[in-house]
Amino acid sequence: MKQTTIALSLCLLMAATAAAQKRQATTIQETKYSGVPATAPKECLMTFREFFRYLQRNDADIVRDQTAQKRWLSTELRKALAQKLATFTSPGDDPDYPGNGTFIGAWDYPTTFTIVGSHRDKNRAVVEVVYKWGPKTNYPGDERTTSFIFTLEDGAWKLDDIYSFRGAFNEAESLNQYLREK
Repeated sequence: MKQTTIALSLCLLMAATAAAQKRQATTIQETKYSGVPATAPKECLMTFREFFRYLQRNDADIVRDQTAQKRWLSTELRKALAQKLATFTSPGDDPDYPGNGTFIGAWDYPTTFTIVGSHRDKNRAVVEVVYKWGPKTNYPGDERTTSFIFTLEDGAWKLDDIYSFRGAFNEAESLNQYLREK
């Protein structure tokens, strides 16, 4: 009987210990970044500027221009774009059909943009841009931060995603995620 009581007590103690361990909060420890924070390479910034100029040209169409897609878009972003395009039956009939504005992140183009920062981590670089809309636009005085995310692919910087932060007239959105939605 004494052994049964001890065994039962030991089992209860182990169960209580296990339950207490489950209730303990998990702590994720912060560590210091050991590298030197780096800005995006000049080549990446140059790629952003060339791509951004391309999107603004009257004769440019990133959705149909396969050469431009291969030049500026990562393999994964090209796949996402193809996936989105496959969901449309007739581009002219749907106002949500992708176009250059999809890659700028606004159908009413901003009046100005400013590169406010950039950083690089191994094979990924982020270019932070602030858009501003002037008085003769649909969003006068509005300001929006957008991150252009590049990946180093086959020795060249390619756009992999665009993240638009929530603003007065838009929701937060990832371009890659939007293109993958059906």
